[in-house]
Amino acid sequence: MNTMMTLYMDESGFTGQDLTSLEQPVFVQASTSLNDDECRDLYTEIFGDVKAPELKHSLLVRRPSGRARVVRFIEMINSRHKNSFTSWFVHKEFTLLTYLVDLWVENAMYDDGVDLYKDGGNLALSNMAFYCLRGFQSPIFLREHLVRFQRMMMERTRAAYDAFWDPMHADVLRLDRRTKDILIFFVGSAMKLGFDHLAGLPKRAIDPALPGAVFTCAHWRKSTKEPLRLVHDQSSTLIKDEEMWKLMTSPQIDELTIGAPDRAIIYPLNVAETEFRDSKSTLQLQLCDLVAGASASWLRRFTGPTSDPEYADSLAAAGIENLKIGCIWPQAAVSPDALGTRGMSGKGIDTLTERIFQIQESKRRE
Repeated sequence: MNTMMTLYMDESGFTGQDLTSLEQPVFVQASTSLNDDECRDLYTEIFGDVKAPELKHSLLVRRPSGRARVVRFIEMINSRHKNSFTSWFVHKEFTLLTYLVDLWVENAMYDDGVDLYKDGGNLALSNMAFYCLRGFQSPIFLREHLVRFQRMMMERTRAAYDAFWDPMHADVLRLDRRTKDILIFFVGSAMKLGFDHLAGLPKRAIDPALPGAVFTCAHWRKSTKEPLRLVHDQSSTLIKDEEMWKLMTSPQIDELTIGAPDRAIIYPLNVAETEFRDSKSTLQLQLCDLVAGASASWLRRFTGPTSDPEYADSLAAAGIENLKIGCIWPQAAVSPDALGTRGMSGKGIDTLTERIFQIQESKRRE
């Protein structure tokens, strides 16, 4: 009988397709490969006298003693289990902007024969637009446009479509040249693609949970030849994307590499099983909740004022950043070398999309 590597995954900051929440500006997915005995040892040593029936970061951090336990837990991970826990996280507002670039600008440029993914051009445009629109106008200016974009992507109505694009058209006409030169990328894509493009985009296209699960499984795939068995918290949004998740993890996808060489995703993902489980009965999921929640607390330090800067600093000193395997986060960089995206292209993405469509059509005919 073939053995499998079992992974456990949980998240923090989940707000579905709402990526404009001021209270939860980051989304984190955490994972672990620890076995039952290793988890029990960690629990006994750090949380053995905790009375709660389940370890939850949101409950532990209410008291100084609970925060101290979480910090100690992060320290122990780094000293004993550094390669057994991961975190993948996103800056939600910036991620929403990357979806605008990927789902609209990239598609329009592709129709004109331009590969925006080449050497990470899509990420360079996202970074430039994020910093420049906030600088030339204001953070509120960009945020208001993104709130309308989010509503359009969720509602998929003509009214929501017009409510997003009409103000941007107006801004192109009334604002300074520097701002106009950025907005024209977006307005131009709408003029080329039109309302029909909106209806053809995948459902839940702006929910970051699915790409996070893909990237996390791709990370673990590189560490073992064994098939992967994923155990996810049953309250996760991944259940809502279960059909697409099955397509993304299908063994029928031909071997394919997507992304920059140093952080490429290799398909097939080698995920043989996916199980959704109640975290109350699974200690690994509870430990992932602690990693995800602690990571979110640390990351909020970089998105604005935090209610507990001392806790964030303690987490940083404990080495929480060492658990990071990837992120979607704005940076003041646009060149391929600075971004680490030299060698990227859209060719692999096209191949993957076509293959998933073929698999989906085959299943419909069965």
